[in-house]
Amino acid sequence: MEHSSRVALKQSTELLHVSLIDMPSEDRANFIEDLRTTPEWINAEYFRTLLQKCNNDLTIEVQAVRVKYALPKGENFASVIYRAQVKYRRLGEPVTTCSFILKGVSESPLARQKLGEYDVHGKEMDVYQLVIPELMRLMKSAGELSELYPKALCVDRSHEMIILNDVLQKGFVMVDRTMGLDAAHLKMSLKSMAKLHASSMKLVEMFPTIFDRYTTGMMNRKTNAFHMFFQSTYDALTDEIYTWNPEWHYYANKLRKLRPHYLEQGMTVFDNDSENDLRVFVHGDFWVNNLMFKYDTNGLPIDVLILDFQYCCYGSPAIDLCYFFFTSSSDEIRQNGFDQYMQYYYHQLSNYVKKFNCSLRFPTLHQF
Repeated sequence: MEHSSRVALKQSTELLHVSLIDMPSEDRANFIEDLRTTPEWINAEYFRTLLQKCNNDLTIEVQAVRVKYALPKGENFASVIYRAQVKYRRLGEPVTTCSFILKGVSESPLARQKLGEYDVHGKEMDVYQLVIPELMRLMKSAGELSELYPKALCVDRSHEMIILNDVLQKGFVMVDRTMGLDAAHLKMSLKSMAKLHASSMKLVEMFPTIFDRYTTGMMNRKTNAFHMFFQSTYDALTDEIYTWNPEWHYYANKLRKLRPHYLEQGMTVFDNDSENDLRVFVHGDFWVNNLMFKYDTNGLPIDVLILDFQYCCYGSPAIDLCYFFFTSSSDEIRQNGFDQYMQYYYHQLSNYVKKFNCSLRFPTLHQF
């Protein structure tokens, strides 16, 4: 069992990450060269047209554009991300240099095939073009002035590209995912999650069909593209626990008994087939790597932005809540703080539901 599951894990992981080592030398050289080459259409003329349109200013002229990959190779399986530094000027004004993020479909043919079954990039383009502007208008009308999301300058359907303001310019940075979030980061993140969920509840009241398109979460019944990956990681975890001290074997045995039902139970979480349940716009991949924080001079977090809506869906808030808590909190908090932070999220959600004047039925803490 141990050997077979580890083999399956290796095979499924190779579906998610291109292995340069296994490539023939010629293919490997071509692959590396592709990574060094950015699209020719991302140039001064492209940004001149874009900036003139977005700023309603035909006097804008772009003097220089420098484009590079925003992330190291292998850091983002689902997308290709460029950073463009653009030097431009308006009539009668000094030269300005701004940085933009361009997020597009993965360059890997295998990734494009697998992710295409989830329509991850199409969904995310819709979110930035259609959903986030409405969420931001709603928040602003309720006196919530925090940004919460990076601003999309443009959703370029012809190039399948989302052009975003580079939030590094505003002091937002990512944190070390291996450390786990402490109480201050965790509470700030849960508060932002509650804002997202509560504002989406109000948005459904205003536009009842706005989330009809978001039916495929990370686990769903429309595609099994990642089922092999999910199952093999589950098996690898079970085998790993069997190598621990004997007192842990009780849990490994329970996992092994659950194995035939694991995928079905996972899909049931995403089924979203009861109108009586609390339902929100679920981020779907809410964890530390999809958050960026801003800090004060003492190094304390003062703001957070939510990134990456490729696995979003309409469903239970528990999907985001549990996924985030168990993937992103520090070991001490994860082991001892579940009830405390679930209640913290609930009260934040309840407060924002009232602030956004939602009329939908809201559960008590006991029901939640």
